This record gives sequence, structure tokens and C-alpha cells, in this order.
Amino acid sequence: MKKLFVILTILALIGASAALLMSNRQKQQEQIQEAQKPLTTVVSIETVARQTFTEAASYIGKTEFWREVQMNATTQGTIRSLNAQLDETVREGQPIVTVDTELTEIALAQAGAQLRKAQTDLKRYETLHRENNLPATDVENARLQVTTLETQVQTLKKQLRDAVVYAPISGVVTRKDIERGLFIAPGSPLLTITDVSAIKLVIDVPEAELNLFRPGRAVAIAFDMYPGKTVTGTVHYIRLKGGETGKFPVEIRVANSPATPLRVGMTARVSLPNATLLSGLAIPRTALVTTSQQPAVYVLQNKQITLRSIETGATTGTILLVRSGLREGERVVVSGTEGLTNGQTVTVNE
Repeated sequence: MKKLFVILTILALIGASAALLMSNRQKQQEQIQEAQKPLTTVVSIETVARQTFTEAASYIGKTEFWREVQMNATTQGTIRSLNAQLDETVREGQPIVTVDTELTEIALAQAGAQLRKAQTDLKRYETLHRENNLPATDVENARLQVTTLETQVQTLKKQLRDAVVYAPISGVVTRKDIERGLFIAPGSPLLTITDVSAIKLVIDVPEAELNLFRPGRAVAIAFDMYPGKTVTGTVHYIRLKGGETGKFPVEIRVANSPATPLRVGMTARVSLPNATLLSGLAIPRTALVTTSQQPAVYVLQNKQITLRSIETGATTGTILLVRSGLREGERVVVSGTEGLTNGQTVTVNE
């Protein structure tokens, strides 16, 4: 009897051990199956909607002089006085060059004497022609000689009047080709005067945006030389001839002031707030899949995502306009796109 009890006890222990082993094996199998299940990916989504907003426009240009005159001599002689130096300011009407007129006066006296003689000869020739003692061609030649000498006398008189050269505009002498004592002749370069009381900023504007630059409009301008400061300019003129890229030069007048002295050749930026009206389907820029070679987004349908290529448009801030590839009301993934695959099941972060 005692032996039977021992046998039964041993059999019970063996059964319990087998049951424990089977239970542990089943738990291990369940753990393996649970580990093999794909991890749930949580994403955030946004609904594709139509939006309308304005965009600021910016244009870069360079400054040019407002007016500039290159002065040339209209008389001949030696410069007796020079009342303007390089980089000096001159006033309109100010006498700046005086030319010695001695040679011109001598030439005028000679031309006057020749003219008087030619006029006397013409009268005599006309009398002889009326008496049929002189051919008509000689009379015509005498008249031509008188006309030529009259023109020469008038030219020399003008050169005498031009012996004093006056500044045609107010400005700064930016080039000086003469010195006192230099002999000049008609056509000789004298000075270049540049008017910098205002400067002209020239920017290139696309044809479709020319309506933003009607003459007289005030615009804000920022110069690279004066960071943090803006000055006001006025649209002056749209040039008739555009460039090969379809842009037209627009001239903006900017007054020169001691607070922000302006020079020719400076770089500036013209900004127009709310210049362009944009409208279309919009999505956050974060929806773009960075691992795609072409612009693409993940579109959510029935808890599954589909990678779809899109054509993008303008960008403003964090918003991206979509030209094609999406429909209004569709939902796109805007966060957690890293590591996603086409056709994957995801959980939406509500």
C-alpha cells in the first residue's frame, strides 16, 4: 500500500511538471506572436482645403544718377579761368569756364572784312550782269560767297558769346577733362556734372506685375548700406523696352537726404506688402515626404496611407499651394512621415 502511494505521488508530480511545461511553452509562443505583430504607427493628419491669401513682393535694383550732363566746348581758345574742381558742387547758371577770345576776335575781324568785300563785289557783279557784261554763274558764285561768309561771321560771334561757359544744371562735378591754360576747340570735352539731389533706383519687374507700379505710387525701399532703415521713393517711369526675360525696368525716384546719403551704384530692395493674391488647395509644408525624389505626400484612406505625387505651387510661410495631385477634402499625413511605407496601416492622433 505504501509503495502504491509513492508511485501515485510520483505520477502526480510528473503530470504537474508536464502541465507546467506546456503552459510555459504556450506563453512563450504567445509572446513570440505578439512580438512579431507590426508596431502601430501614430500620425497626425490635415484636411486639404482651398485657401486664399496675399503674398508680399520684393524686387532688387541698383541706383543710377537722376540727371547727368557731359559738357563739350562750343568755342576755341585757351582756358583763362576754371571755377570748378572735381567733386565740387556747382549751381545751375554758375560761370565755370572762361576762354581767351583773342584768336576768335581776330578771326571775326578777318571774316567781317571778307564779308564786306564780298558784298561789294556782289553789287558790282549784279550791275554788270544787268548790262549783259557778266554771265549769271559769276553772280551766283558771288552770292554763295556772301552767304558763306555771313554764316562764318555768325558762328564766330556765337563762339565769342560762348567764351564764358555756364553750368547747365546743379550738381557735382564727377569728371574734369580740362585745366587752366589748356587750348580747346569746338567739341572738346570739358566737364561732367551729375545731379544727385535725387537718385534713380531701377528695378526689373515682370510684365504681369507692372500694374503694381503706377507712376506716382510711394514704395518702401531698404538699402544694403543702411540696415534696419527704410526710405520712401516714388515710381517715376516704366521704360518702354523690356528685357529678354519678360521684365521691364521701372524707375523709382528717391530724394537724397543728409540722414541717408545715397550714391550711384548702391543696391536696394523694394518691398510691396500684400502685392500678390494667391488662391488654391493648400497643405502644410510638413506634409511633403522628404525621402521622395519628386514632391509627394501620404494620403490617408481607411486607415491606410498611399504615397501620391503632387505638383507644388507657391509657398507662403508654412503653407504650400498644390497645383495638382490632390482633391479638396482629402486627408494627408503632416507628421510622423519618417519611416512610413506605401500601403501601411496607421493610427490617427486625434
